[in-house]
Amino acid sequence: MTNSTEPKLIDFKVIGDPLNNLLTAVGNKLSREWPAKYKNAVGARELFVMYQRAAQMALVSSLYLCGDVPPDPRRKAEFCVSLAPINRALLDILFTVAFILEDVPSRCEWFHEAGWREARLELDRYIVEYRAFPEWQPWLSELTDFVKAGSGLANLTPQQAADPRALRSWPTPGAMARYGVSPDQPLAPLRAFMKYLDDFFYIDLSQQAHLAAWGMAKRTSFLLDEIRDMPTTPGQVRKYRYYQIGQAVAFVLALASELEAHFDFGLRQSLLFVWDLARPAGLNHGARGAKRQESSDA
Repeated sequence: MTNSTEPKLIDFKVIGDPLNNLLTAVGNKLSREWPAKYKNAVGARELFVMYQRAAQMALVSSLYLCGDVPPDPRRKAEFCVSLAPINRALLDILFTVAFILEDVPSRCEWFHEAGWREARLELDRYIVEYRAFPEWQPWLSELTDFVKAGSGLANLTPQQAADPRALRSWPTPGAMARYGVSPDQPLAPLRAFMKYLDDFFYIDLSQQAHLAAWGMAKRTSFLLDEIRDMPTTPGQVRKYRYYQIGQAVAFVLALASELEAHFDFGLRQSLLFVWDLARPAGLNHGARGAKRQESSDA
């Protein structure tokens, strides 16, 4: 007799193929139909394309690791422990893209400035630790040339490049929701959405990704022999696996929705179709993006 509380086997081909095709279309649109109004935003097109395609590869990886159909004897149910860090990375992408979309030129400049700051400080650390080792010299030379070239992309003055610690850091997802907003002011819809993602998903996924005590209990407790052998454990593993995959699907759909809402690539109907495929499986989180598509055309 089948336990009705256990999730059914999922053939992710039902949603996987349409979603993957949608994400491919979004990436191609970003790469090939970049808006003329952003032509002077240095590195912006490349940034969006890399983020979108990285999100797509993360989703495809998750579906490969944790699908049920077709069966594969090499696929272990415990592979689902790898999904929390992937989902955290997906959320990082969603936060960053949504934050940059508020002001593409200036936020991209800030993003590249913060990135160059990290690269320069990394170079400085390596030089301090390894400059005395001859075998490190070719690599340090390459990294030095890369960092020097990057200051142009970041649009830094010689004075700014000389003091990397004084440059701006990129905000954390939690800080993005409140950036520039007084504590006594209500959040705009986008910022409220970001706060929701931080409160209910990012904090949890960060705990699991870093394997902090509570996060480790959530993510890996069923790997213990005494728990693994319990008769209820396979069902709990499936639930955890489907929940993580559901998050991955919702996050990439939200990302695609934010991009479509901003760039208007003509993919609204495809987005709504995939959202409709996802929702019956209980993947309702992140549907704000689909609602934005409906309201933007009203």
